This record gives sequence, structure tokens and C-alpha cells, in this order.
Amino acid sequence: MPLTFFGLAAVLLQNLPWDAYQHAMAAPGARAWHERLHLIVLATHGVMGLALAPLIASQLVHRLRSISASISANGMEVPPVMAALSALVNFMLFVFAEPVSSESFGRNAMLRGIVVGIASAELLRLMMRVRWFAPARVPYDVESNFYFGMRLTRPVVASGLIALAAVGLPDRLFNLSHVALAGFVAWAQAHGAAAWMLSLAAAALNQILWFVGVNGGNMLDVYATDLFAQMNSAYTSALASRTLFNTFVLLGGSGATCGLIVAILLVVKQGPQRRIAKMSILPAVFNINESLTYGLPIVLNSTYLIPFICVPLALCLLTLAAVESGWLTLHPVAMMWTTPPLLSGWMLTNSWRGVLLQLVEICLSTALYLPFVRKAESNRRTREAKTAQVIMQTILCNPSARAPLVRRHDEVGHIARGLLSDLRDGLNHGRQTLSLVYQPMHDRAGSVVGAEALLRWHHARYGALSPLVAVTLAEDSKEIHRVGAWIINEACACKARWNAAGHRQLTLAINLSPVQLTDPGLPARVNAALRTHGLEPAEIELEITESAEIPDGEVVEETLRQLAAAGIRLSMDDFGMGHSSLLYMQRFPVSSIKLDGSLTRAVLANSTTADVIRTITALGRSRNVKV
Repeated sequence: MPLTFFGLAAVLLQNLPWDAYQHAMAAPGARAWHERLHLIVLATHGVMGLALAPLIASQLVHRLRSISASISANGMEVPPVMAALSALVNFMLFVFAEPVSSESFGRNAMLRGIVVGIASAELLRLMMRVRWFAPARVPYDVESNFYFGMRLTRPVVASGLIALAAVGLPDRLFNLSHVALAGFVAWAQAHGAAAWMLSLAAAALNQILWFVGVNGGNMLDVYATDLFAQMNSAYTSALASRTLFNTFVLLGGSGATCGLIVAILLVVKQGPQRRIAKMSILPAVFNINESLTYGLPIVLNSTYLIPFICVPLALCLLTLAAVESGWLTLHPVAMMWTTPPLLSGWMLTNSWRGVLLQLVEICLSTALYLPFVRKAESNRRTREAKTAQVIMQTILCNPSARAPLVRRHDEVGHIARGLLSDLRDGLNHGRQTLSLVYQPMHDRAGSVVGAEALLRWHHARYGALSPLVAVTLAEDSKEIHRVGAWIINEACACKARWNAAGHRQLTLAINLSPVQLTDPGLPARVNAALRTHGLEPAEIELEITESAEIPDGEVVEETLRQLAAAGIRLSMDDFGMGHSSLLYMQRFPVSSIKLDGSLTRAVLANSTTADVIRTITALGRSRNVKV
């Protein structure tokens, strides 16, 4: 998409639909600027076919390998980089078999790039399993690049020879398609319905090609002399009209996506679909819609298949009915494809009727897209909820053994980074997404002796999320220092309100992530919060959770020393089931330990658990530590 937009910006600057601008671009002094714009188009859109072949081959091999046992009987698998190089060579065989031009690598070659990329990957995978093409036997103790290169030589050479044998096939298919299309045109003209049938055929071909990622407009240009009357000529019922097609069928770009944008803005109140629709408004004014086709996406999206193909067909029928009935008259006007809707309707018909018809067609396309937009949004929310659930399970099942979520490159990582962004946004703008609740602590007699501050995160989209998700994301990104500072300040403010209400005897426990101990400014921050809210150090207790291992280092040791020196009590949370609990007691003074729930829940049923608890309590008595 970045390359697509870079190229589209150059295309738009080349084709802005204002006569004065076009005259200025044709002036001698502006030709250098025009040539540079053309270089951008060649460097982006001009390599799409060339890029697709290796990219598709490597991605196909990689994904098939990840979802199936794609290792051959001889224990060899296809490296994605070799699949890419093989596809690149095979693509170049087709290119150099005919006169080379700027069109040999670009959008007109996209279909070829897709086919060659898929075929090259599948050929290599197939030949790795055929004994006749089996990789050469090479001693495994040779240099690794030489080893893999030699073993892949036969399959790669065989794939290239097959591609070489198929070099003339596209030309034969192209000639056959022209012959078949000429026969279809003659048949349609003989039956007196040429404009109807050829226009519908052009619309269907354009949409189907775009749906699989191939530029349908470029393919229509290839068959323009067969399907369409000469550009800017008067309307004729013997052939399809490209001007009519561009002006009244492709409103906002292929798929009549002006209506899709309106439908999304009407139905979707927040989320990526709405953001993409807003981004697409300006390009759609000039009939450019790649942000929708690739951004939503529409390409290969089964939810949008039916409207993407059927809406232009419906608009085509409506326009032809208006023209054939005499209600609308088309004039032979030279008009660029980037001319905005409504303006193009007026210019082509020199009448308010052209504008009215385009407005009606935008409304019709909006109505036809609406149910599919609702379905797409429902599917997106379902997928997003499932992905969010995967994140929760990944964190809750084994938080200590997993890799940082925000560094993952799959959809889970994408959602994790989005959640982290929302967490940061709440911290930066003071939004009340984070809050504290207070769990009472009581003694054996049932008297309340204090409370523990517990974090809660209410997400605008997902609702109440596990606080462990917020803590884990914050630890992965080092935002835990800001989250921890907010918790300390909020908890101290609450304790000050309790004191004012006459409950100074209650202690308040505040959870502390081990990662926070790496912040040398933590002791000063805690002392500042105590002074701000008029609290004594003995009124709070910092509970070091075992969500992560307490790091080694002088900074951590100094932080622990300063906290203890300030009279702030430290306790161990979830003692007995986490990271080296006994080692922590050796490293810093502990005032109390809290047993992990997995121990206490089984104390009456499991004698071993009971013995473990007896041992921990005996240790607590000997060290004068509360349990």
C-alpha cells in the first residue's frame, strides 16, 4: 500500500482534471517535472508484476510450511528465499521472450506475476517430493549455503525449464482471447444488444480482475479496441462506451466505491473501517480507491465479493436505460478519468440530468452496500474479540514464559500494540480508563485491618479487561513505571481520604512490579506521594508481585535499600509458586508474605500442600515475618 499510494499521488498529479493545469504541465518548463512524476509511476506501479512473482512465491512456501508438514520424504523443505529467486527467474523468462518495455514489469504484468509466483512455489514443493527430481545428496558437514544450494539445484532448474516451455503460452492465450472476444462482439451486434452486453461484460471483467488484485482498468485497455468505441466519440449502440463506463459506472473507482464510503460512514461509528473510509474520501473524489480495495480490504474479501461485482452491473444497466430511452444524452467530450463525480456528469451531458443520475447511482450503490458493510463490521468485531481473547489466554496461561506480545509480528502482536497505544492514550490525556478498587484485609477474628489496592482497566471497545493484561503490556513496553506512579499516587490519595474519615489505623497495600525496581527514581516518587498526601511510611506497604523475576543489579539493590531506609514496608505477593521466592527473602527485608492461592485452595485436600504451608509459616516465625 505505501508504494501504491506513492505511485497514485504521482498519477493524480499527472492527471488532475483541470485544463489550465494540464496546459501548464505541457509547457516546456514543466516537462522535467512531468518526467519525474513518470519516474515515480515507473518505480512503483511499474514493478508490480515483477515484485508479485517473488513475493507471492516466498509467502506461499512460508505459509504452507507453517500450516502443514511440508518437509519432503528426504527431509528437505523449500526455503522461501529460494522460491522467490526461482519465481523471479521464471518471470524474467517470460519478459525477455518478447520486446521489453516499461509495461513488461508493471501493472499490465500483474496477472503474470501472480500466476508465475504461485506456479513456481508449487512446482518446487512438488519436485521436492518426486524422486526423479530429488535433491542431490551432499555431505551434511559441508558449508551450509553450499549444502542447500546443491540440494535445490535440480528442482530449480526443472522449474525454470518448465517455465521456458510455457513462454509462448500467454501470447497464444492472448490471441485466442481476442478471437473469442471478436466473435462475442459480432454475435452481440447481430442481436442488436451490443451496448448492453459489451458494457456488462466489461464491468464484470473489470470487477473480477480487481477482486483478485489485478488492475482491471489496465486489462480493459488491452481489449479496448474490441469492446469500446473510440474515446471521446459520440455514443453508439454498436459498442460499449468507455466514457460512459468511467463516468457513471465507476463512481469513486472500481466497484462504485463512493457508495461504499457513504455506507461505512452511515453504519460504522468507530474502528478501522470508518478510519479507512475517511482516508478514502479525497482519493475517491478523483476516482482512486486503492485505499479501500487493499485497505479494508476488498481484494480477496468474500464478504464484499457480491456487491463489488453486482453494484457496477446495476449502475451500468441504469445508465444504459437512461441513455437508450433518450432521457440522457451523452456528448463527445474529452474528459479525464480523474474528473470528480457530479462534475463529470455535468460535463458529459451538459445537463442537470447527468448530475441527478450520478446522485441517484451513489444512493443506490450505498443502499446495496449497506447490508454487506454491516456483515463485514460484525465479522471484524468477532475476529477482533477472538484475537483479544487469544491475548488474554496467552498472558493468563503462562505470563512468565512467553515472549513480549508487543514484539510479535502476527495479528496478536498487532492487537497488543493497539491495546498498548490505548493504555498510553489514557495515561497521556487523563482519561478514566484505569481505576483502583480496594480489597479488604481482615484478621482471624474478622476485623478489617487494611486493604489492598487493585488495578482495573475498562477498555472503551472490549469492556473490562484483566488487570494482568494492562500490567503485562506495561512491563513489555517499560510503561510500567508510568502506570506504577499513577497507582501509587491514586492509592495514597485514597488513604488520605480514609484518614480524614477517621480510619488512619487501616494499612494500605500497593502492588509493585519487579520491573519498577529498575527505576532509580522510585523511592523518591513514593516519598513524594507520601508527603503530598500527608501519610506516614508505616501506613502503606509495597507488595512485590511475582509477575516477573526481580532483576539483578546495583540499581535494584539500591532501590530496595532506599525503600527500606525510608521505613516503607515490603512484602512478597503470591509467595511459594513464583520466581525464587526464598532468594528474594535473602536479598531484601520482608515484612510479610502472602501465600499463593494455588497453595491455600488445596490445603485441606493435599497433605503435601499442608506441609509446604507449615514450612513457610515456620520460616515466617523465625524471621519475624507475617504470613
